[in-house]
Amino acid sequence: MNYLSQLTRSFTNRKVKIKLLGIYLAVTVIPILLIGFYLNYSMRNVVLNNTINEVDANVDKLEMRLNTILDRAINISDQIYISDDLKKVLEQEYDNNLQIYNAYASYPIFNNYLRYYNEIENIRFYMTKEMITNSQFVYADQETRNQAWYQKAIERQGRISWEYMQDKWTKESYLTLTRSVYGNNRELLGVLAIAISPDNLTSISKSELFDVFVSLDSEKIVHSKDPRYLGEHPSFIKKADIQDQESIIYDTEFKQENYKIYLRSFKPSKTLANQIQITALIPIEDVIKDSRKVLYNGFLIVTICLIVSITLIGLFIKSFDKRIYQLRDAMNNIAKGNFDIKDRKLGGDEIGQAYEDLVVTADSIKELINEVYIHKINEEQWKRRQKESEFKMLASQINPHFLYNTLEMIRMKALINQDQEVARSVMLLSQMMRSSLEVSEQPILLESELKLIKTYLEIQKMRFGDKVNFSVAVECDIQDYYIFPLLLQPIVENAIIHGIDREMETSMIEINVYRTADNLVIEVKDNGVGIAPERLMLLKNALDASEDTAQQSSGIGMNNVNKRIKLYYGEAYGVDIASEYGIGTVVTLFLPSEKGPDSDAEIIDH
Repeated sequence: MNYLSQLTRSFTNRKVKIKLLGIYLAVTVIPILLIGFYLNYSMRNVVLNNTINEVDANVDKLEMRLNTILDRAINISDQIYISDDLKKVLEQEYDNNLQIYNAYASYPIFNNYLRYYNEIENIRFYMTKEMITNSQFVYADQETRNQAWYQKAIERQGRISWEYMQDKWTKESYLTLTRSVYGNNRELLGVLAIAISPDNLTSISKSELFDVFVSLDSEKIVHSKDPRYLGEHPSFIKKADIQDQESIIYDTEFKQENYKIYLRSFKPSKTLANQIQITALIPIEDVIKDSRKVLYNGFLIVTICLIVSITLIGLFIKSFDKRIYQLRDAMNNIAKGNFDIKDRKLGGDEIGQAYEDLVVTADSIKELINEVYIHKINEEQWKRRQKESEFKMLASQINPHFLYNTLEMIRMKALINQDQEVARSVMLLSQMMRSSLEVSEQPILLESELKLIKTYLEIQKMRFGDKVNFSVAVECDIQDYYIFPLLLQPIVENAIIHGIDREMETSMIEINVYRTADNLVIEVKDNGVGIAPERLMLLKNALDASEDTAQQSSGIGMNNVNKRIKLYYGEAYGVDIASEYGIGTVVTLFLPSEKGPDSDAEIIDH
């Protein structure tokens, strides 16, 4: 209940236009989008399931045809395995090669099989007995005996094994049945190899719509429409340990596209160790392309309808919100005492009627105020203006011209008395006072600000004598460069007050102006006592602190300069301070850089 109350209160506190838009989204846009996503997902699944069912039926046919081909090779191997004529040819001793050729000719069964069964590509018998080799009878030399398929056939002692191996004569690779053959006394006569015709495998899968791969033991692809994949590892097979007659479906990525994989695994008859996998790769995007087009068209229609409806509700909300704000502003003006409300036509509904009533109310209040308070207000205003006039008359008695004239009179008397130092001091003070009194919030030339700083330093030099020296170095063109007034004066004043070491014979104040790639930099250096690390940390923190915090810390003038720079130029600019205790302090101002040719450094030393 508390959660429901908080939700209700939060909704109540929202603006009316937010409420209207939220309700529209909740009851119209969101349900339509959810229904669209549901239909898209459901249709996608229906299309994919139909395709998978079709593929399942095709794979059933493909498995049946493939088993027919493999069974043909298995039956041939059985007949050869039990053939007494073959054993007689291999066990008999021969005196010359002619007798061997005659023996081969008396056993034409290999040629008969190749002639009548197009499922078979070739038949090779690798003999252990060293005899003359022809196209079917091949002597198993040491190289052949070292091959894995030959050794595996011997280890299985007459049981059928399937290999994807290269033919000795054609150098082509075939799906091959291998089987060791023994004599009547169980002596090894050789290994039989029956290769399956690739053309026959192609004929059983050429009508398939999708890519179909036949692999052996999930290790090598033995048939594919694309010959580039023959002999390759079937990377799209994720479960190599599936059981006989098991079919699985899963998603994977192949050739940088998303596929749904239909995998069927089975064992050929009379085979113990090998499994054949038939894999159909279903490209998801191609399958759902047509249905997606229909859905896209549907989404387009829905989107157009939503755009029209959102536009209409937006126009209504905008008009409603505008009239509400006009009514609210009128009420706010009345609350603040401003009863001059424009007579607007906000329509004939409740909002327009409320505004008309508010105008009548404001007029009534104005009449009442005029009757009771106008005379008293006018009297108080007259008295205040009288006081202001008296104050201005008093202030005008002492004005800047009077001050300048007085200082000029003092300077002239000093010149008459031949006191040059006093005369110069008065002149500098007059210049500085004139510049200070003319300061406004408008930017001034940087040259003018530097001139004021030089005047200030001249006065300080006259005050401290040779104990204080200064230099101003301008290392770039600052013509027509404007800054806010009194940015440098507080920094230089701090250097005089806090930077000068009273025990040093000569204190130096250096002002350097130069440009970097991004900034105009103004440095104020002194060789005074420096700042202790703890104090320096406080000053740096104050530069980054809020207004209230900064006012509570020291360095108010520097904080003020930093704040003015950031407010006018941006957060990328400001003031930085660096100091080493006992060595000196450097305060740096970073201002925006202005493009312009560099000029020779102008150095003023005193």
